[in-house]
Amino acid sequence: MWMDLKSAIAADTVYADNKLVGKDVNFTLPSITMQTAEVKAMGTMTVPIIGLLDDMELAITKIGIDAGLGRLSRLEKQNLEFRWVQSVVKSDGATSVEGCKAFVRCMPKALPGIGVEVGSAPENELTYGVSRLQIFCAGKEFLLIDRLAGKLRIDGKDYMAPVQNML
Repeated sequence: MWMDLKSAIAADTVYADNKLVGKDVNFTLPSITMQTAEVKAMGTMTVPIIGLLDDMELAITKIGIDAGLGRLSRLEKQNLEFRWVQSVVKSDGATSVEGCKAFVRCMPKALPGIGVEVGSAPENELTYGVSRLQIFCAGKEFLLIDRLAGKLRIDGKDYMAPVQNML
């Protein structure tokens, strides 16, 4: 059975509240780490607690000092949209591209120290605490986490529905 092979990222953009603030930036979307509990089962076993997550952090590395960096540095809630295009190799050897998007609601955690070096472009890393993350690839929702609304959906499965139904 063949799966399309996902390859290099061709390009990306970042928008803050629908305004373009960066192109070809490096970013790392939050990892999702479940909180765990220990249970006794032939000793101790660690199991995830559905719905309880550790802090989610977003990192963006932006080249240069410009209006986009200023916009991303605002000390207020940010609605960021990331768009990227990845290369795809099909089963017949043909190549194509597909688009992905991530929507992130966040607050700045740290502003970058601006480093300047003659002959080099300054790289500035911004970090954010994330309260909402939604990712789409090729038009299909991959993940939705909305901490304030109590939503946790991965690959179409709503993991919080059983919890919400009992409350």
